[in-house]
Amino acid sequence: MATENAGAAGPGEAVLVGAGTGDDAGVYRFADRALVATADFIPPVCDDPRRYGRVAAANSLSDVYAMGGRPLFALNLCCFPAIVPDGVLPEILAGGAAALAEAGAALLGGHSVNDPELKYGLAVIGEAAPDRLLTNAGATPGQRLLLTKPLGTGVMINAFKAGKLDEAGLEPAMVEMEKLNADAARLALAHGVTAATDVTGFGLAGHALNIARNSALRLEIRFADLPVHDAFYRLVSAGVTTGCTDANQGNAAPRIEDRHGLTAAQRELLFDPQTSGGLLLTVPEDRAEALLTALLDSGHRAADVGRTMAGDPGITIV
Repeated sequence: MATENAGAAGPGEAVLVGAGTGDDAGVYRFADRALVATADFIPPVCDDPRRYGRVAAANSLSDVYAMGGRPLFALNLCCFPAIVPDGVLPEILAGGAAALAEAGAALLGGHSVNDPELKYGLAVIGEAAPDRLLTNAGATPGQRLLLTKPLGTGVMINAFKAGKLDEAGLEPAMVEMEKLNADAARLALAHGVTAATDVTGFGLAGHALNIARNSALRLEIRFADLPVHDAFYRLVSAGVTTGCTDANQGNAAPRIEDRHGLTAAQRELLFDPQTSGGLLLTVPEDRAEALLTALLDSGHRAADVGRTMAGDPGITIV
């Protein structure tokens, strides 16, 4: 267990969570606290630079929340073209700063490089209690599985970029992507969640599989209960997909048992890469209803989507 290190520790011993488990962030013990470290940046998801900056910052901050942490400070990561319309870059940074302010984290500076493709994000340092870290390895059989945001943002972003979805159609996804996972993480800790991950680039299946592998159990996901953005299936039927979907499917599909009989469009949902997605949480059975109610009351489009059970590490879709 990551929390077993105690007392004086060398650099290796102080690493509570490293790269080996595919967790959302690294964790380093410093005195009696756990420092949570992550970095992430993304290309634009919309035409509004301030909202893009906010989404990119929320996406970066999410890794800290997924570990049960609280962001402390951040550095801007700016890959900006040499020539952009006046006012665009300051607006992107203003959006990121607004998200950091909402998170209660300080902005200490950052770094920029000239890049032909615009990208923006953050390097974030947070803190957590070493004995209450939420990792991929903390799930146990007999727990419930909750998801805190709807799926489908990858297809929706690509549809918008391709002119197949207008701003009004993208708006539901924008609202969710701008939303910090701060309340979800706080409620997860308060209701005894033992494992968590944020659902981002590897899609629901990829991130769920990380929990299954590292916790050495099986996740049963009820497909009909997955929250999904209304436009998703219409856009998939129109031929919209993402550049990551096939790779995500190739990585996760061998460990998925489909008892539901998914259509091609439904399978697309499992592997759709999310931006600033929700948290996937495992919670004891006797605390699941209270947590779901609290999430819904706090404005999350959360759902109970399955359970954990003993078995060969993988995913069963029912």
